Amino acid sequence: MSTAQCLPLVAALARKHRVTVVDLPGQPGLSSDLRPRARRLVWYGAWLDEFLERAGLGPVVVVGHSLGGAIALAGDSPTIVGRVLLSSVGITRLRVPAPLLAATFPWLLRPSMPRATKLLNQMSAPDQHPPADLCAWMGLVSCSCRSSLAPAPLPSDLLERRRFAPTVVATGRHDPFLPPHALGPAVRDRLGLELKVIEQAGHLVMDEATAEVTGLVNVFCASLGER
Repeated sequence: MSTAQCLPLVAALARKHRVTVVDLPGQPGLSSDLRPRARRLVWYGAWLDEFLERAGLGPVVVVGHSLGGAIALAGDSPTIVGRVLLSSVGITRLRVPAPLLAATFPWLLRPSMPRATKLLNQMSAPDQHPPADLCAWMGLVSCSCRSSLAPAPLPSDLLERRRFAPTVVATGRHDPFLPPHALGPAVRDRLGLELKVIEQAGHLVMDEATAEVTGLVNVFCASLGER
């Protein structure tokens, strides 16, 4: 994914908040092609801290989806006053059901928009259809980029430091990677929080449930007194 692919959510959030969005180094988008080779999430956490310092942003609520959620957890900047983690990796290992795996290999080996569409359909909730521009984007990604694969969970001591910190963790009811029955207990055990479940959404919650995600962020920011 990239900043360009989340503009509808950004526009919705920007009606009430000042929003800054960044592409991740080493990932598709307009950032650097530098990709960390070791301790990836620690590296990204330090990158996030440096970005916040250089940009002069703060206090901030960091909203991260999937890999972005793990980076939000890894960031240790004192300017971070809250985190919203959407279908976030870094808390527990991802699950990869057989149908999703069967759609992934053709997308990687022989990229095309139909194969990208099939993969995105596996990530989506039943009766949800990924937007055409996202399908086209994922086709380009498989042609032009090498997958970095999903990272392992963050170290236990780091998660312990985040325990009970102002955080919201949410996942789609139909998320194949991080279903509620798997992510919920991990969030409770490792962060001391209760998982919020977004109905009628899979892993692509920003596209499938833009209004619900916007409402979640708005309520959370209001509870912190941040605008």
